[in-house]
Amino acid sequence: MIIRILAIAALYYPLSIGLTFYQKWLLKNYKFPLMVVCGHYLIKYGAAIFIRFLCELCGPRRVRLSWKEQLRWLAPIGICASLDIGLSNWALEYVTVSLYTMAKSSGILFIVAFSLLLRLEKWRISLGMEAAFIASGLFLFTWRSSQLDLTGLLLVELAAACTGVRWSVSQLVMQNEDNHAIRNPLDMVAHVQPWMLIPIVPLILMFEGSKMSVIDPFVYQGEYAPLTIFALVFIGGMIALSMELAEYLLLVQTSGMTLSVFGIIKEVFTLLLAHFAHGDQISGVNLIGLLVCMGGVALHGMNRHRQHSRLIASKAKAKSSFSAEDLDLMHLLDGSDEGNGEEM
Repeated sequence: MIIRILAIAALYYPLSIGLTFYQKWLLKNYKFPLMVVCGHYLIKYGAAIFIRFLCELCGPRRVRLSWKEQLRWLAPIGICASLDIGLSNWALEYVTVSLYTMAKSSGILFIVAFSLLLRLEKWRISLGMEAAFIASGLFLFTWRSSQLDLTGLLLVELAAACTGVRWSVSQLVMQNEDNHAIRNPLDMVAHVQPWMLIPIVPLILMFEGSKMSVIDPFVYQGEYAPLTIFALVFIGGMIALSMELAEYLLLVQTSGMTLSVFGIIKEVFTLLLAHFAHGDQISGVNLIGLLVCMGGVALHGMNRHRQHSRLIASKAKAKSSFSAEDLDLMHLLDGSDEGNGEEM
């Protein structure tokens, strides 16, 4: 189990880090981040449908969910996922990778809140301590930062709130033992993508439609290059698809909070890469904030490990107790049968 989780995480890390830097590089020369995100959604949906079609040629028919089920569970996931990804890419226009990465780590606070609301987690003092450490670290990291842009920070925090809803509801859906139909990451991607298009299209029309002509979306580095743009968006879309499949695999095996912790560990590497590759500035106060935030993450990891150990121990104890009671009952029945035989 642990080896499987680590293997999926090893796949997730390079995909997620690579996509962050790839998008930052692309958006330097192409000023329509929401259109890029919309292109990713279409590519992911088309690829997922095509893979499902190939699977059906070689095996049984894949699951199709009714509109009622999709509207109840998948629509909130898709809409929040779309806003999460769209706002995150939009924020990269205003903030550095370092600030974006650290601010996005506050998503764990929203995951805690929605996990409590949906009763996926029970309130504990340790939860409050984890949230306090991470929130304090975020505050110190952005304190008097010369690279701080309030618009970008607001966009990242809105994206982090959407992250909380997205992964909490996804955990509720994918770990539901009564609903095996959407435990498969490929089926999840195929069903969620259409809902992700709903909020992104109005955002494109509202914020990017007014500053573009018919030809502008096909201009790259001052030249008309539709094939180049399609190729760049297609590459990003395939990376995003692979990353999303890895995320859902991790979610099935763990939880939304643990997935967020994996993400924050990944962000340490992202911050280091941004510092060395892009020259992003990290002051002493910012570094203290980073360490405090990582301390909160470490505390969460220790608490989750302690909870998991207690759960395993309680299950083993219950099983042992149940087996002992069964054995006593069997001895009692055997004694009763022997007594009846003697009477006869």
